[in-house]
Amino acid sequence: MNTLERYLAALPRHDAQELAACLAPDVERIGPYRDVYRGRDAYSEFLASTVEALAGYELVVDRIVQHGNTAVVELSETVDDRDGTRLRTQEAVVFDLDDNGLIARIAVYLQSSEKIIPTP
Repeated sequence: MNTLERYLAALPRHDAQELAACLAPDVERIGPYRDVYRGRDAYSEFLASTVEALAGYELVVDRIVQHGNTAVVELSETVDDRDGTRLRTQEAVVFDLDDNGLIARIAVYLQSSEKIIPTP
């Protein structure tokens, strides 16, 4: 399993140690709202606090397209919303890997969000 696959598998498991092991020391993460985290420690702390706080977190990877050290991942993240529905967000995430195969840059692009009403 390559670094990117390990990272994507560790997210829904809330495995902070594995996530950090996939990141380059000087990783940069650019979020969909122009929020930026720089450095493994800062980004790892953000990931740990964010994913742990998301009730019912589910990650589904639709496809990975990789060319050289750059990969684009189409995925959806679904969480429990406060009103009893689920919120699914479709995203495209661009990953750049360094020469050691670690994740050096992550840029998140939102495509859409939709509420899912659970069936009784």
